[in-house]
Amino acid sequence: MDQAKVSEIFLSYQGEGLFAGSRQLFVRFYDCNLNCSYCDTPRESYKSFTKEALLAKILDFEDDYNEIALTGGEPLLYADFLKTFIPLFRRYRQHPVYLETNGTLWNELEKIIDFTDIIAMDIKLPSSGGGDTFWKEHEAFIKIAAKKELIVKAVITDSTTIDDIKKMGDILSSVEKKFLVVLQPVTAVNDKTEQPDGEMISYFKGYLLKETRKDVVILGQIHKYLGVR
Repeated sequence: MDQAKVSEIFLSYQGEGLFAGSRQLFVRFYDCNLNCSYCDTPRESYKSFTKEALLAKILDFEDDYNEIALTGGEPLLYADFLKTFIPLFRRYRQHPVYLETNGTLWNELEKIIDFTDIIAMDIKLPSSGGGDTFWKEHEAFIKIAAKKELIVKAVITDSTTIDDIKKMGDILSSVEKKFLVVLQPVTAVNDKTEQPDGEMISYFKGYLLKETRKDVVILGQIHKYLGVR
């Protein structure tokens, strides 16, 4: 793949998970293989970049950020592009590569796992987003992603079921490594999603703490409260 579609490139602060508050350079790739009901990412426009042109754009920014965040959309749609772009980027910058992904394209992750440092993957709970099930894809994905520093996130809505939390727990338990699990109360973007009851999400946290022995936190989208991108 010689080019990738990029929606925007901007400096801001990570708003989710373990790296919340970290200053990052975000490269937002266009398009996604999923269509979650709570998605808050616009899919309106993009510009196509070669790896050299993307690098030049990135080097226009001051070197005052902690990580480069490859986000979307779904950046793994461009895994073949990233396989050559990331090594090129590392010739000029030594920032850790932070990959934000929906956690379904495990075969594409395999192509670039050696070039990433931190992986923030979603587990898409069908009862939260009203979408298809991806349990097998998530299980395959997490076993590859666990080779690097890993953060696992699940969006929780008022319709999230304990059955989905149990299935998620089974996937988390399939990896021996310790990592952070973030239960993220949905940020309502339309009338299809409502925030979960506090007692319910606390119960989900307690269940996962007990059954998976992973570090589990409840954390919303901090950047939304701060009013930054």
